Amino acid sequence: MARQPRLGLVVDFDGTIAEIAPTPDEARVSPGCAEALDRLSKKLALVSVVSGRSARDVKEKVGLEGVTYVGNHGAEYLDGGELTVAPGAEEYRGRIRAVLDQMRTIANSPGLFWQDKGLTASVHYRQARDPGRAEVSLKAALNSASGVEDLEVFWGRLVLELRAPIGLNKGYAIRKLAQDHNLASIIFMGDDITDLDGLRALRDLVAGGALEGLGIAVTHLDSPDTLLEAADYALSGVPEVEAFLKWLDTATANPSH
Repeated sequence: MARQPRLGLVVDFDGTIAEIAPTPDEARVSPGCAEALDRLSKKLALVSVVSGRSARDVKEKVGLEGVTYVGNHGAEYLDGGELTVAPGAEEYRGRIRAVLDQMRTIANSPGLFWQDKGLTASVHYRQARDPGRAEVSLKAALNSASGVEDLEVFWGRLVLELRAPIGLNKGYAIRKLAQDHNLASIIFMGDDITDLDGLRALRDLVAGGALEGLGIAVTHLDSPDTLLEAADYALSGVPEVEAFLKWLDTATANPSH
C-alpha cells in the first residue's frame, strides 16, 4: 500500500496520536506522531485527522498545515483554512444546545466535563468520583430532557455524545475523504467505539472493490472487543502508533524497502 500513488492516511486524535487526558483541554499530540504526520502530508495524497472534537479545535491541537481536519464525527471539514459543513448538520445546532442545557441542570454533578461543540455535544465523566453513578445520572437526565428524541445519542468510552440523526460519523467521513481525494487506498487508525464506523466503512469499501484499505485498532486496557473484530491489525497505544507512522514515512520515502 505504501507504493500506491493515491494513498490516504486517516487517524483519530484522542487515544491514537494523543494520550487520553483527564480532560479534553489537556490532551497533547505526541511530538513523534506530529513530526511523522508533517512529513507524510508532503508525500501522500491525503493526511487527515478525524475527531469528535470540532475541526478548529483538533487543528489547534495538531498544529500542522497540509492536513485535512474532520471534526464533530464527520460533520465538518477544515482543509486549507476553508471550513465546510456536511449537509443537514447545521439545522440541529440549536436543538443539541437546548438538550445539553436541560441535562446540565439535572445532572450537574462534580467531575462532569460539558462540551457544546456546535454541531455535536459531549459530556465526559472520566473525572467523576464514581463513573458508574455519573452514567446513571446522565441517563436520567436524558430521559427528562425534551427534544432528545430528535437527536442521536451515542455512548463512547466514559463519554456521552449528542449528534444530529443524519448518519454523520467516521464512516461517512472515510467515504467522503476517499471520494473527494480520489484515493486508491486508505490506512485508518482509531482507538474507541466511535472509530468502529470508520473501520466498518473501510472494510465495506475494500469488499466492494472501491479501493485497498487497512484498518488498525489502537488498543488500551479497556478497548472493546468489537474494535479488534473490525480491524485488520492492532497497535498497543500511542507509542506504537508513533513507531508505525515513522515506519510508514520511511516506507513511502523508499518504496523498494
